[in-house]
Amino acid sequence: MDISVNSEIGKLNGVILHRPGIEIERMIPENIYKALYSDILNMDIAQREYALLEGVLQTITQVFYVTDLLAKILQDDKIKKQIVDDVCKMYSLNIQSQLMDMSAMSLSHVLIEGYSIGNHQYVIPPLYNLFFTRDASVSVLNRVMINDMKFETRVRESYLMQKIFQHYFHASTFRISASGVTIEGGDVLIAREDVLLVGNGCRTSKKAIEMLIEQLKGTSIKHIVVQQLPKKPDSFIHLDMVFTFLDKNICMCYQPLIAQPSQYTTTHIDMESGKVEEKTTLLEALQALCFDVQPIFCGGDDIWNQQREQWHSGANFFAIEPGKIIGYQRNIHTIHALHQYGFDIVEATDIISGKDSIDNHQRCVVTIPSNELPRGGGGARCMTMPINRENVIW
Repeated sequence: MDISVNSEIGKLNGVILHRPGIEIERMIPENIYKALYSDILNMDIAQREYALLEGVLQTITQVFYVTDLLAKILQDDKIKKQIVDDVCKMYSLNIQSQLMDMSAMSLSHVLIEGYSIGNHQYVIPPLYNLFFTRDASVSVLNRVMINDMKFETRVRESYLMQKIFQHYFHASTFRISASGVTIEGGDVLIAREDVLLVGNGCRTSKKAIEMLIEQLKGTSIKHIVVQQLPKKPDSFIHLDMVFTFLDKNICMCYQPLIAQPSQYTTTHIDMESGKVEEKTTLLEALQALCFDVQPIFCGGDDIWNQQREQWHSGANFFAIEPGKIIGYQRNIHTIHALHQYGFDIVEATDIISGKDSIDNHQRCVVTIPSNELPRGGGGARCMTMPINRENVIW
C-alpha cells in the first residue's frame, strides 16, 4: 500500500495498530514513571476495550499490526541480523546468537514485549507505549517521518517503525534527528494538503519544527501553524490532546487553550514568503487560511467538565472519513456536545456486529468503552497510525 495522507479526515484506506499486550503487564510500581505512565494498566480490560476499536476499523479499512509487520521483515535473514545487531548495540548486549535462533514471530514478540535474563531483569526493555502507534512515525503526504521521541524508553519504537516502513512498505522516509531535538506524532496534524499544524510542548521542540520546515520545502505544504502547549499537566503532552479535526468544517477542541486568548502563542509561518505572524488563537489562524471551522468543545460549555474530560482524552478523536469519528464513551459531556451538533451516537458493538453501519449516518461518533485505556494517557487518534487516506475535495 502506498503512503498517502493529505488530511486528518480523508476516508481511511489503511492504518497501523498494535494491540496492547504482555508488555503493559511488565510495568510495576517501581518503573511506571520511567515507562511514562501514572498508573498500572490491567491488560485484560485494556485488550477488551481495544478489541472494539480494532473491530470497528477492521470493518471499514485495511488494518496492519506492528507485530505481524515486524515478523514479516524478520523472515529475511539479512534484515534480521541487522536488527538484532542494532538492538544489541543499543543496550550493550552480547546475546546475538540467542536472538538469531528465534523464529521471526518469536523475535518480533521479544522486540516488543522485552527480553529478560533471570529474575525478570529486562535487558531489552518492554515497549510499554507501543499501542500509541501515532507517535513513533507520521505519514506526511507521500512520505513517512520517523520521529526522535522525547524519552529513551520509546527510542526503539521509532527504530522498529523505520525498518517496517523501509522493508515492508518500501516507503520514502525522512528523520528529524539532532542532539536535543525531539518530535512526536501526536503533535503533527495535516489540516489540508497545504497546511500543517504542529504542537510545541514537552515532546516536540522548536528546533525540531525548524528542521521539519526545511524538510517540507518543495512539497505541497505552504503554511505551518505552530501552537505552543503547556508543559503541565501530562494531559497536554501533544496537540491532538487539545485539538482534532472531525470534518471539513468542524473540529473538537479544548476551549481554554484553542478557542480563546491565552499565554500560549499561536504562530503562522508562510513557507513561500518566510513571513512569521502571531495569531490570537489556533482557530483564528485556521480562519485566516480559509478554514471555516466550527469548534465543538471538549466537555461541553462547563469549564469543570472541560478540564475533567480533556484529562481523559476527550478532545482526541480519530476520523474514519469526513464527519465520521471514533472516540471514548466515558466523556459523556463531549459526546453530548457532538450529538447536539448533529452527530449520531453509535456504539462500537453495533458496527462490529453489523447491526449498524457508518454508511447509515451523515455524521456519527462511534463510541468505545473506556475505563482502562484512557489511563494510558491517550485516545483514539493516539492509538492509530494512518498510512493511506483518500484525498478530500475542499
